[in-house]
Amino acid sequence: MAGRATARGRGRGGGGELELPPGFRFHPTDEELVTHYLCRKCASHEIGLPIIAEIDLYKYDPWELPGLALYGDKEWYFFSPRDRKYPNGSRPNRSAGTGYWKATGADKPIGKPKPLAIKKALVFYAGKPPKGDKTNWIMHEYRLAEVDRKKNTFRLDDWVLCRIYNKKGCIEKRPERKLEYSGKEEENPPGSGVTRGAGADHCLCLEGSDSVAPAQAAESSCSDHVVSPRDQMLPLQDIFMYLSKPF
Repeated sequence: MAGRATARGRGRGGGGELELPPGFRFHPTDEELVTHYLCRKCASHEIGLPIIAEIDLYKYDPWELPGLALYGDKEWYFFSPRDRKYPNGSRPNRSAGTGYWKATGADKPIGKPKPLAIKKALVFYAGKPPKGDKTNWIMHEYRLAEVDRKKNTFRLDDWVLCRIYNKKGCIEKRPERKLEYSGKEEENPPGSGVTRGAGADHCLCLEGSDSVAPAQAAESSCSDHVVSPRDQMLPLQDIFMYLSKPF
C-alpha cells in the first residue's frame, strides 16, 4: 500500500514484512524499552508490534547487524541471549564475531523507585583482546535487574535488549590494522656512532672514547710547554751563589 512503511522480517522472530503506519518512527526511551519490550519478552508475553529481531548478537560483527534488523536506519534493536565466560562465574562472554565488546562508563539503573533493569554501554574492538582496534560501534545493553540466574550453565540471561549504532551515523566496516612499522628509514642507523641525546630533539651525541680523545690530546700537547716552579727558581739560586763569593 502506498504511503505505508515496511519493516524487514528477519531473525528468529521475523516472518515476512511488517506494515507500519505512515510517518512511523521507532525512538523509544530507556523506560519504554524496558517496560514494554524487555519485561514482556522475558515474561513470554506477546509484544504488540514485533519490530525487534531475535538473534544471537555475539555471533556477529556490528557492521553485519543492520542487515539482520527488522527495522532501523541509524540505530538497530535486538533481543539476544547472553552467555557466561565461565560456567560457574558471573562475568558475561563479550567475544563477538572477529572482535569483542568492552564496557565503558558506569551502569545506569532504569526505573523508579525500584530499578527494573540495568543499562550498560559498550564499545566494539576489532581483533583479539587486549590489543584490539577501537571502532565507532556502540551498544546499549539492557538487562533485568533482578533475575534468578541458573548456575552451572553457560547461559547467563535468556534475553537482553540491545541498541546498536555507529557514532558517525553510517555503517562502517572493519577498520584496517595499523602498521606497527612506519616504513621511515632510521636517521642514525646502529653502529654509526651517532645517537640523539635524551631529552633534546636536535642534539647529537657521539658515542665511544673518540669523543674525549681530542681533549686529552690537547691537554698533553699543552703540558710540554708549561714551566714548573722549580725551574723558575734556578736563575735566582745562581744570583745568590754569585753574591756570596768574595770580590
